[in-house]
Amino acid sequence: MNHKLMAITLLGAGLLASCNMDRIPQTEFGALKALKPGTQDTINTKLKVNIVFVGYRQTSPGQPATARQIDTQDFNQTLPGTYDAVNRIPSAYGRTEKTGTSFDFDYNYVFANQAFEDDFFKFVQTKEVSQPAPLTSREKIFNCQGDPTCTTPAGNITRAIDANNNIVVDALKTENWLADNVSRVGVKPGEYTIYFVNWYDRPDFKFHSYARLDAKDTDTGVPFGTYSSRRLIAWGGSARTAAPAQRVWFYDLSANPDPWTDAIDVTNPDVDGDKVPDYRMPPIWEYGTRKANIGYGRKVSPDLALVARYTAINLLFTPSPIYRAALTPPEMPDTINLDVHVEQGDGAADPATVLNKTLLQDRVKVLQPFATFKQTSKTTALDGDLADVYKCFFGVSEDTCSPDYADFSGEKLFQFGVKELRETYKTTPAGTYNLPIYLFNDSTNSQGGLLGVAYDDGETGTQSFVYSFLTPDLFDFGYGFTDTTVHETGHHLSLSHPHDGYDSEQNISYGPSGDFHFVNTGDQSATIMSYNDLSRTFGQFNLDSQYRYLTAAYLNNTNAILELVRRAQKVDSVYNSVLMADSKFVQAKTKYDALDYLGAAQLAHEGYRSVLNAAKNAGVPVTAYKWYENLNGLEGLSVGQGAKMRFSPTFKAQTGVVAFPEETAYQRKLRLSK
Repeated sequence: MNHKLMAITLLGAGLLASCNMDRIPQTEFGALKALKPGTQDTINTKLKVNIVFVGYRQTSPGQPATARQIDTQDFNQTLPGTYDAVNRIPSAYGRTEKTGTSFDFDYNYVFANQAFEDDFFKFVQTKEVSQPAPLTSREKIFNCQGDPTCTTPAGNITRAIDANNNIVVDALKTENWLADNVSRVGVKPGEYTIYFVNWYDRPDFKFHSYARLDAKDTDTGVPFGTYSSRRLIAWGGSARTAAPAQRVWFYDLSANPDPWTDAIDVTNPDVDGDKVPDYRMPPIWEYGTRKANIGYGRKVSPDLALVARYTAINLLFTPSPIYRAALTPPEMPDTINLDVHVEQGDGAADPATVLNKTLLQDRVKVLQPFATFKQTSKTTALDGDLADVYKCFFGVSEDTCSPDYADFSGEKLFQFGVKELRETYKTTPAGTYNLPIYLFNDSTNSQGGLLGVAYDDGETGTQSFVYSFLTPDLFDFGYGFTDTTVHETGHHLSLSHPHDGYDSEQNISYGPSGDFHFVNTGDQSATIMSYNDLSRTFGQFNLDSQYRYLTAAYLNNTNAILELVRRAQKVDSVYNSVLMADSKFVQAKTKYDALDYLGAAQLAHEGYRSVLNAAKNAGVPVTAYKWYENLNGLEGLSVGQGAKMRFSPTFKAQTGVVAFPEETAYQRKLRLSK
């Protein structure tokens, strides 16, 4: 053996190790690779997004792009390079609050080959996947551009939907086939993938729409999936039971025009009545038309790039949450109690028939998988003072109920809830978080159709109460309490809608209105956070996002606890626990980068718990944030006007982070249509 060579090698290795150690931050807690005591940190990751074109043809080099061809330069010019998520409602109070999750995107463009296209379009025509379908009322409206009883199609459309060549395709089976066959287009299973589909330019084309025909309300069994307003041009994000994660969303402009964005109306620029043109995507055959409709002068490639950025990436793949996932930083709860208050109107539907408490708990617990869930429930009559504050909530004028408050209609109900919550916490064990849920089961049609809302504290943007509403009209339409309450509790635990959100590079908040009307197709994904009533649970995109938020929350709350330890001069007491926790967070980052977000959150939770326990054992005061005790001037419930939220009554795009309404009149009309 050459001992001299070995000595040189060992010396080099020692010097390299010394250099690497120099790069690891030295703190009072030792050399830490992941933890940064006292710092709000961000977990940055490179995220690959595959964009697969099925049935589209790429523009030939040197030639102008035609209306239905794809030029990837349109995508390069439109797609974001990065995304930096924010807690949206806390940020609307004047200080942008990061979640601690950010992304650098790597895009992969793929044009499916002929064999893949042939197999896919053969698959969607099989009897197990599709069936002949009569025209829906909305498809007839497209043909007529108005009155669906016309005998001659409107003259300003390029092609009418043919009732004799029309099918409805199972959206979930289509998504699953595309997910199961990603390897055929060179994509690794489990990666984020957008499929842009065009059947129109093939000889075997059939007019078609997608649907979830089996989708029903949990409580009433009403088949929302059969409604013509719920026909689809897109779907994805389903979480398959006992199967690897699939992260696929498809979008098909060759499908019959989308009713959810009013693409059935290609004549009128303004479809929601706000006197602003609404940008939406017509069916593929209207692109490049010379007819007088919204397809005139349009090319599909730039439009698909808009869909990729503002719907798929910003709202589905890497969205910003509406609230903090941490709930009670820096000590996050061990137990979450769903504190259900059923406020029962005389003669209203039997609560047992419109609320499944077991399903409620089972469905929401996946959003906080390391906490123990339990539930308490009480039923009281919707009368007296409670009825008064409930009626105030739907007040229509600023001199109603609480004229001196910023929230003139909701303030009395909020104060009522705060008073009850403070009493509840007097007997609540330490480490338990009460999630207050109020279900107003009204026997009268006291309001115009609001199903629910997840309230904040009116000062810091911290989540406070969940309200769900049921009236005879809503019940008759098909709604119960279970699905609404899962949706609103999803908000409380952090999740946003898939139709509104934030673009961090451009620093704009936007929703389905004006230039961004087309993003309502975000609802065409597998999540109960949608408005189209086609999903009962949280989908894969929801779970990915939540587990990323939790991983960052555990990291940053651990950093906060270490700062408390430092101030208490207890560093020596927690030293070994911190080093072990740091190793856990390093492992968590590896899993995070590999898209194993639940595994990352699990390791981050273990690291966080080890530091929290060591700090408490050392006598360091680590306390959970209690929003109901920290309201400015709320002592004795004598409240002054608090911080002013940047709230928008519409979904109009705006600079900065704003809070959007639970729904607009236009959305409500759409949701309550069949």
